[in-house]
Amino acid sequence: MKVKNQTPKVKVTKVRKTRKTRKPRTPRVLQTEFNPAIVKLVRGQDLDFSDASLAPMVTGKEIDVLLSTEGGVMPGTNIMLVGGPGSGKTTIALDILSNLTQNGYKCLFVSAEMDEIQHFKYCKRMPHIGCVSTLFLKNYAENPKPVLEYVFNQGYDVICIDSFAEVIELLRDAYRLSEAAAETWLLHMQDSMKKGGNALNYFTTFINIQQVTKGGDFVGSNRIKHMTDAMGHVERSKDGMERYVYFSKHRDCDKDFKLLFAIGSKGVHYSYELVKD
Repeated sequence: MKVKNQTPKVKVTKVRKTRKTRKPRTPRVLQTEFNPAIVKLVRGQDLDFSDASLAPMVTGKEIDVLLSTEGGVMPGTNIMLVGGPGSGKTTIALDILSNLTQNGYKCLFVSAEMDEIQHFKYCKRMPHIGCVSTLFLKNYAENPKPVLEYVFNQGYDVICIDSFAEVIELLRDAYRLSEAAAETWLLHMQDSMKKGGNALNYFTTFINIQQVTKGGDFVGSNRIKHMTDAMGHVERSKDGMERYVYFSKHRDCDKDFKLLFAIGSKGVHYSYELVKD
């Protein structure tokens, strides 16, 4: 008998193709139907704010002449102070808050950079700034929104934020927001407060401190620039011998002065310099 050659059967295992991981889809923003009835056109002569919105808050120092045509910080104003590290931005802002506090105004310093011990040392070097109420926002990094909403709603004449960029980062980290979304929330909050949207109807002025790059470029979006009423620049000469402050944009003031300043234990001391054409 012939024996048939039997080839052993080999099992062929099919290799499954691995599926490519899909990127999560960006949720669609549902747009509501446009209602023309919500659009309102307003004449300037029909706008109505109380006289308190026109009364300047005077610090009693030379910088008043740069803060408004009337002389002093105007209510309901959004001021941006920009400059490099060590230029004197925080010191100028705290000096303004200190003088206003001593003149009876309600002021707040929101520190998103310095902690308590650093601020303690700051106040030891410049005792007069110790009177300014301070919120150390890093202590509430896990949930900063309700803290800011609660504090802002108390009603303040002037609130200084140091720094705007650091608060944006805290919001992004806490709620996983994009930079644009965090920026929108903070600007919307400030816009509401400056129009009197707080418990005491104060027209709150904000002094936002912001860094610049090594090349001197503004760190922030164009939206921040456009929503800012005044853009102040604090600069220091290369040899460190001169410091000065000036405004490249100011809706409340038409002055073109540079102010030279020096920092001492008793505060900031100013002297005038006219910008030459």
